[in-house]
Amino acid sequence: MRRTAAAVCLILAPITLAVATAVDPALGAEDQSYGIYRNAPDAIEWHSVLLHWAWVLFVPGLLGLLDPIRKRGAVLARIAWVAVGFGLVTFAALMASDLMVLALEQNLPDDKVKAVDEAFQAMAWAQWGWQVPGLLGWAVALLLTPIAAARARVINWWTAGAALAGTAGYFVFAISPVPLCLVGPVVMTGAYAVAGWQLCRVTPPAEPDSFGAFRFAVGRLSMILAPVSFGVGLATVPGLSADTAGFLEHPALAQASAFFLHLSWVLFIPAVLTATRDGGRLARIAGFVTVLALANFSALMVGDYGDLAARQTLGHATADKVQESMGEQALFTFAWALPSMAGTLLGLILVAVATTVDGRSRWWVPVLVGTGIAAFLVLGVGPLSLVSPVLLLAGFGLLARSLRFTSTQSPAPAPAPVPAP
Repeated sequence: MRRTAAAVCLILAPITLAVATAVDPALGAEDQSYGIYRNAPDAIEWHSVLLHWAWVLFVPGLLGLLDPIRKRGAVLARIAWVAVGFGLVTFAALMASDLMVLALEQNLPDDKVKAVDEAFQAMAWAQWGWQVPGLLGWAVALLLTPIAAARARVINWWTAGAALAGTAGYFVFAISPVPLCLVGPVVMTGAYAVAGWQLCRVTPPAEPDSFGAFRFAVGRLSMILAPVSFGVGLATVPGLSADTAGFLEHPALAQASAFFLHLSWVLFIPAVLTATRDGGRLARIAGFVTVLALANFSALMVGDYGDLAARQTLGHATADKVQESMGEQALFTFAWALPSMAGTLLGLILVAVATTVDGRSRWWVPVLVGTGIAAFLVLGVGPLSLVSPVLLLAGFGLLARSLRFTSTQSPAPAPAPVPAP
């Protein structure tokens, strides 16, 4: 099922990308400055949410394309894997900034919108924690993954070349008028459909699984680092309170908190993939759903930067109106925010339960993880908020300790019998 799910995502991702591109109200506009979103709010909401989902769907798709790699192409695969798991997920989060601009344009004149957006763009944590790794990871993921897969003979070079051609077409014509803007996504759809078909048919080579060992090591480490980063994110909330007044007094802390919370959910992705890799049906389903939810949920932290920029530039009263407008975006709420939070919190519990069902952990692992999630929901932000990451660290730490790497390489063929003299 893992390869089938990845193949489906490889097809759905560029199709979603094509639809998101086609509904962009800024296509072909000579003036790409502020004010376009105000005139087409429904179109920009569909564009941003679909574009975000396109990049999110590429995450399991590209990770699945790298999955059969063992030794051949392992160096390229390691770089691509990190670019997909961290960079592409972070890039998908940046699509939320368009929705922030939409909310600003619905409440403010263009000069005020520009001032808030420039304040957001100038934040050091937003630049080096989100924009730089997001853009770099996005480009490396889309360019290097097909090359690594072709190098390892998961797909052929013709398929990889077509995928790269489609990606180049998207890079060049993304904001050109229809139908030119659709050339890249259409070519990508055909290329990745073939790649998905080849992925489902490939047999991993009988060679040492150095790439699998790398992923396993990163996954186990992430089981520790993810709850630690979660704890740092909660501990750096200004004043240990959800009161936004403290954000203006300590803006650097507010930015750091949002980054580490985002990083924690991103780090849970390799942790979940490692925990469910050799599991049964429940583990595979829970792992796939949780990875999608985590990629969505981590994106919501970028909204904290937009809110901080609005409060620094406009004051609390106007910033509250902007927040209300963003909360009224139904597609964002029901196709992004709510399912991502529910899927993440419930998914982490189900992943822990699945490891116990498969005999890979003891019963106290899901108990600790479930209690940690419940503590997060009940205690929220405050002096006792660190109870949640401590419990999650205990649960996933015990899980990491119990796991052992098992190579999934294909057995080498038996030697032919030597004829008797």
